[in-house]
Amino acid sequence: MKCFKGIWNLAKVCGMVFTVLLAVAYVASAYGGMANPEETTRYAILNLGYPILFIVSWMMFVVWIVCRQWIIATVTAISLVVTIEPMLTYFPVNVFTHKLSPQEQEWSFKLLTFNVMNFDDFDGLVHEHNRTVQYILDVDADVVCLQEGAQQERMTDIKVIKNDLSELLKRYPYYTRGIDDMVLLSKYPFDNSEDCVVENRKKVVAYEVYMPWDTVKIFNCHLHSIGLTMDDKEIYRQITNIKGLDDLQPMETMREVRSNLFSKLSLAFSIRGEQARQLRDLIDKSGKNVIVCGDFNDTPGSYCYRTVRGNDLRDAYLDCAFGPAITYHDNRFYFKIDHVLYRGGFKAVDIERGKIDSSDHYPLIATFVWE
Repeated sequence: MKCFKGIWNLAKVCGMVFTVLLAVAYVASAYGGMANPEETTRYAILNLGYPILFIVSWMMFVVWIVCRQWIIATVTAISLVVTIEPMLTYFPVNVFTHKLSPQEQEWSFKLLTFNVMNFDDFDGLVHEHNRTVQYILDVDADVVCLQEGAQQERMTDIKVIKNDLSELLKRYPYYTRGIDDMVLLSKYPFDNSEDCVVENRKKVVAYEVYMPWDTVKIFNCHLHSIGLTMDDKEIYRQITNIKGLDDLQPMETMREVRSNLFSKLSLAFSIRGEQARQLRDLIDKSGKNVIVCGDFNDTPGSYCYRTVRGNDLRDAYLDCAFGPAITYHDNRFYFKIDHVLYRGGFKAVDIERGKIDSSDHYPLIATFVWE
């Protein structure tokens, strides 16, 4: 009996120490995006693990409640309470959906943002119709912002069947290739406001879209990616697969991770930090009605996301969605890195993450209503 009690006390002490360390790591990860990655990237990397630490923290909270260990449960509870703001950014709790009234429908417009992976198909198969193009037609958004569009100036080299292309251009009479395969398809006329060239080939392109109600400045974004090679991705797949670890020596695995993943993550965080500040300067110089959307290559709560959003932009997903989302799904990098931010004389009333898997990204479809 004494032996059992000693084991229990030891386990409880170890659990308490783990819980305290977990609480510190969890809070640091939740607010890791507040640290400038050009000064240090450790908090940015820790911020990537926020969803996992969130789940583990809740599990430990439940464990301590069940064990009636109220003091240590309070430590976990405090860490959860002080991180409400980043928690809701990842896990919004909009329970009720908004159904548009007839009047709201007349004053509404729909925006689709989608990294289309050069219109190739993620499943590697040849289909009768290009699935990505067909999806864009089915959604029938008023404005479509594409990243990795891979087409010529008049969209004559697009990797789809001619009939698909003809229908796409018929639906969207106003279109442009922009820069670096950034594409805008619109039912409303627009002008290229300015082409914003940022570091390392990734771009932000701005458009003045003339809607019936007012003009909206739309920033179509594709910020710097990690830039992993196929070898890097294979290593990541192995270390996230228990069976895969059997094929690698532990020291070799850690060495590869450190040199190929962490260093590239750090560089990418630093570059995106500079890009985010450039973009934020352009937003500050813009008028009232602004939408910033696209592939940020960074998660909610990150330095990039926080910098671009600032204090004046709203997040359509945060305003309308329920629960977390994943918009990138390749190589076990399951993150939400596509965003729709906005401000002006309209509000987001609905947002949907599309289920189409023709690209390595999932699309986001946001519905706005002019006030």
